[in-house]
Amino acid sequence: MLWRNRTFLLLMTGEVVAGAGMWISIIANLQFMQSLIPSDTVKALILMSGLVVSILLSPKAGVIIDMYDKGKIMMLASLIRCLSPVFMFPALANDSIPWMIVSLIVMQCSAAFYFPTVQASLPAILSKDELLKANSVYLNISTLSRIGGTAIGGVLVVSMELSMLYVCSIVAYAVLAFVTLFLRIPQITTRRMKEKVEFREVLTISRKDPALFVGLINNGLVTLFLGGVNLMILNFSEIQNEPQLMGWIYMAEGLSILVGGLLAKRWIGGRNLVASSTIMLVFFGISQYGMSFAADKWMVLASFAVFGFVVAFFFPVTATIFQKRLPEHQQGRFFSFKSMLDRSFFLIALGVTGVCLDLLGVTGYLLCIGTLTMLFGIFTYLYSKKHKLDVRANDEAAA
Repeated sequence: MLWRNRTFLLLMTGEVVAGAGMWISIIANLQFMQSLIPSDTVKALILMSGLVVSILLSPKAGVIIDMYDKGKIMMLASLIRCLSPVFMFPALANDSIPWMIVSLIVMQCSAAFYFPTVQASLPAILSKDELLKANSVYLNISTLSRIGGTAIGGVLVVSMELSMLYVCSIVAYAVLAFVTLFLRIPQITTRRMKEKVEFREVLTISRKDPALFVGLINNGLVTLFLGGVNLMILNFSEIQNEPQLMGWIYMAEGLSILVGGLLAKRWIGGRNLVASSTIMLVFFGISQYGMSFAADKWMVLASFAVFGFVVAFFFPVTATIFQKRLPEHQQGRFFSFKSMLDRSFFLIALGVTGVCLDLLGVTGYLLCIGTLTMLFGIFTYLYSKKHKLDVRANDEAAA
């Protein structure tokens, strides 16, 4: 039973605490930059610095995750993460952006190891039939920590010194490091002893397996949209002249993710996960069309609610496809590769979304991205049918 698995419960407990700490730290970072940097472009470039380093680190991280004890990797990554808010104290004392960049780089270096290790660990501690439910729970826990962390951070940032917010983050990361001491994750030793582990293996496997190929394409398209969603939300708020609209949009999206996460396992059940993930792109496109009514508050909120609801199904489904198609000794490298792609798409999305919003406006951009999303959904659905791709949560269906 999922809820009787001690290691899984510890992983989720750590995610709640560390996720809340991370969002408190993010809010503190934004507040720190607000007082020093007037340019949004410069702010984006500073935030991108850590992402670039993590992209470069991902290939090595994937190899290490597959070769060594996953519990120890998560513990060391958690200890390194504790240093990130520590570097913000000299930044605060000297109004120093370089110290903040160091803090961001340390944070992203830790993330390059920690998050792929978590996803690679789930198939080692759970049965294959439990993976879809576990991935749904993981998404819900992440969403709860984001909602809780932003709410707490929003309150603390107006009632405390920024230094106290970073102290809260350090405490949260220290709790995570303590929790990881008790993780017990089975090791894959035979592979490590017999052959050299190389990152490029995962590239070959991804090209040869059509199910992985479809999953990566679909995941990349959704990530490309998510990377620029904050810029769009800011535009909605400005168009409707309602600063509080941003909070309502995040709330609508977050609550719908929680509701969808509770229903994901029940509704998907024994259905073909590959076909389901492609059909979800069509619903993503519909929600993006709805968002194009940028001057209509209720249409925007309803569209984000639909978007969040589909997100609750999409990401657990694609994660389960990856976990079921890959052997355990390759999952660290694969999820590091996926993490590298996600971060790259986020970087691209920041630039592309900004340019498109300037040239097309928010309505024009959303109509274009909605059409592109639906076309890709139809294409990958037909591709999956042509190659007879069949991956299910409750059995081992072969392509």
